[in-house]
Amino acid sequence: MYKNDWFIVPKVKPEAKIRLFCFPYAGGQAAIYFPLAKLLPDEIELVAVQLPGRGNRIFEPALTSASEIAQAVVPEILQFTDKPIALLGYSNGCLQTFEVANRLIPKCVVQHVFMAARSAPQLGMQREPIHLLSDQLFKQELASLGGTPKELLAYDELMELMLPTLRADFKLGYDYQCPPIKKLKVALTSMAGRHDKDIPIENVQAWQELFAADSKHHTVDGDHFFINTHINDMATIIGQALLNKCRNETMQELN
Repeated sequence: MYKNDWFIVPKVKPEAKIRLFCFPYAGGQAAIYFPLAKLLPDEIELVAVQLPGRGNRIFEPALTSASEIAQAVVPEILQFTDKPIALLGYSNGCLQTFEVANRLIPKCVVQHVFMAARSAPQLGMQREPIHLLSDQLFKQELASLGGTPKELLAYDELMELMLPTLRADFKLGYDYQCPPIKKLKVALTSMAGRHDKDIPIENVQAWQELFAADSKHHTVDGDHFFINTHINDMATIIGQALLNKCRNETMQELN
């Protein structure tokens, strides 16, 4: 796993009982999850997914649909199912997570799915197609959204290199069509920012309509990018959900 282009493990935990595969928001890369990896308990090994077109894969063409990403990454994940797995998506990453979960659940044990800061796809897309804007207007929109580092926005040469990937990410979110609803038989935890101006809390809670197992929702203080400001809260929510799962399974084995 630790030499796989798709995955970065910020903190290796050989004794972990579960692996948590994490998909980034639009324009994000695996590094957004490094702080979370340090906060999670030793029973949970975080695996940050590095998509083509960013980080150490910056020169690879970005994939433009959640389905394409899932089709490419699922065979890679299946190589590392010697332990139970869980999935986490943040914002745009929720769509990739949903597609991956649909493909993985018939093939391996998926213990839990976490969806954060993204409207459920059956509600449709309410954002304008900003990926079609001119470069100048597109960069202005990126700045207003707040997820792209100011240093990157100010670095013209690097932005020129990253623009195709950023456009591909927003195209992915705009074009996504929710498949016919077939509820996934896996536990869900959804998380929303209390002060998110773009994504209403109830839109995030609507992910529950797509899952047949136990569902819980948490509202976290912060705006759309509460992953940057309230990472401790996220770690607590994730840790409690997965550790309870691990403990319940251990008790069943003992009995």
